[in-house]
Amino acid sequence: MIDYYDTLFADMEGTRQYYGFVKKHAKGTSLLEFACGTGDLLNLLSKDFEVRGIDLDDKMLNQCKNKYPNLIDKVSIGNFLNYQPHDKVDTLICVGDSLNYLLVSEDLIQFVENASQISDHIILDMHHPHRLIEFETPYFEEGATDAFDYVYTIEKNEDYLMHQINFLDGTFDAVTQWVFDVDDFRKRFEDKGYDVKVYTDFDIEDIQPKGEKLMMICSRGAR
Repeated sequence: MIDYYDTLFADMEGTRQYYGFVKKHAKGTSLLEFACGTGDLLNLLSKDFEVRGIDLDDKMLNQCKNKYPNLIDKVSIGNFLNYQPHDKVDTLICVGDSLNYLLVSEDLIQFVENASQISDHIILDMHHPHRLIEFETPYFEEGATDAFDYVYTIEKNEDYLMHQINFLDGTFDAVTQWVFDVDDFRKRFEDKGYDVKVYTDFDIEDIQPKGEKLMMICSRGAR
C-alpha cells in the first residue's frame, strides 16, 4: 500500500514549499519532525539542521530509509502523542495535514501537552476551515499511473472529510480527517505561554476567509 501512496501523493513541489516555510521560520540547529512519513521533507531539511523524525508506520520509515540512506539513523517509530526525546529540540514541526488525522479533542489536547514539553518553537499545519465548504460538493478523481488505475473521492460528513481510494486491483483504503476548531487549538498553545502566528497557504498572514491550509508558528520565550 505504501508504494501506491508514494506514487499517487508524493508532491515534491509542495514539499519544497514546506521546506522554504520551515527554513524561514525555524530557530536553532536541532529539528524534530513528527509524522515524517517517507522522508521527503526531512531529507531537504537535513541540509540545514540536525534532524530527527518519527512516524507510526514502520513501512513508511522503511521506504524513507531506502530512499534516503542518510536518514537511516535519524528516523524511528514513535507516536507524537507521547514521544519524548532525551533533550528538548530547537524546532519541532508537524505538517502535511498530519494533525487532521486526530479525530477527537482529547488527542488534540494531548498533542499540545506533549509538544509543549519538547520545544519552545513549534511549526504546524492543518486544514483551513473552508475545506468543509469546499467539499460540500463531493470530490471525484479517476486516473491512472504506470503501475495502477485508481478512483479517489472525498466527501464531507459534519466536521470530517472522508477519503476513499479504490486502486481498481482489489485494493481499497479509506481514511478520515477532522477539520477541527483552529481558534480553540491556538488558544491551547497560548495558554502554555506561546505567541502564535497563523498564515493562510504559506504566505498570507492571519486566517483568511478561504484557503486550503493554515500554517501555525508557536514560539515561547527568547532563544
